[in-house]
Amino acid sequence: MSGQVTPYLFAYGFLKRKYHGNLKTQTPNFGHRFVSSGTLSGYIYKVDVYPGVIYSESSDSQVHGEVFELISPEIALKILDRYENARPLVHLNPDYERHLRPIRTDQGIIECWVYEYIKIVNPATRVESGTF
Repeated sequence: MSGQVTPYLFAYGFLKRKYHGNLKTQTPNFGHRFVSSGTLSGYIYKVDVYPGVIYSESSDSQVHGEVFELISPEIALKILDRYENARPLVHLNPDYERHLRPIRTDQGIIECWVYEYIKIVNPATRVESGTF
């Protein structure tokens, strides 16, 4: 990536604060500071023991999560792409793809990186509350 990298991340699963330092989730240290709670238009599914999000601009459904500012975005995103098994870093059978999406916060709309699930989901595993 060249130029300025967006320094914000929207976390909706094991990247949320309550999982930091958890040995089971093995959430990596990715150099960040908490900014705000936020919501994304779309749907969240339980795809294994972890969640997956599918963005939908026109959805009335909201996914609830947390916005972080990445201290060193280029380094943090490589760490997170590996952890999430995500494109653009992972090319062989990725589970997620990282996209910039508008996140609603109490500070207004913030453009954030979101790890979106790219495999087929079972509609029965949708988390209706929008919170994982």
